[in-house]
Amino acid sequence: MAVKDKKRRLFFALWPTARVREAIVDMSSPFLHEMAGRIIRPQNLHITLHFIGLIGCDKKDCLHKAAQSIIVPPFDLCLDGFGHFGKAKIFWMAAQNFPPGLSSLHQNLGEALAACDFHGDQRVYSPHVSLMRKFKERSINYPEFSISWQVDEFVLVESCADADGVNYKVIERYPLQGQ
Repeated sequence: MAVKDKKRRLFFALWPTARVREAIVDMSSPFLHEMAGRIIRPQNLHITLHFIGLIGCDKKDCLHKAAQSIIVPPFDLCLDGFGHFGKAKIFWMAAQNFPPGLSSLHQNLGEALAACDFHGDQRVYSPHVSLMRKFKERSINYPEFSISWQVDEFVLVESCADADGVNYKVIERYPLQGQ
């Protein structure tokens, strides 16, 4: 009798270093606790590159091989703005100016994933770090800030449900490499 292939909920992301994660939390915590919504746990903070969804092991192997083929040099990302998606009720932090390296990584990875029969979201890519879900909009004066992030890798992440909600687990790392 064959063992049923376990499906996994996966996505590719930029995963902050401990220093960047701490800076994001330090900058946003003072006013997040004054807002209504569900604060994202610090260990789950990330920027999604491509959401894959539920897949089996055979597809995961294809995704892994596609990700290994990416050639994009490391780049600097400066997180320096807050915003929200009204309809989705997501409050986020992002860069006001996206570096070309981030656009290249997103596009090249999407093209490589097409070989695995993955066709990404057709909306305009809007990279951000989600800070709060079920956000109820209110007027707050946000401080000016700048968090420097040297991006030198991207990751494949599994979304796992546990007793405390959702936990994200990095299952593969892909170093960025120059052209």
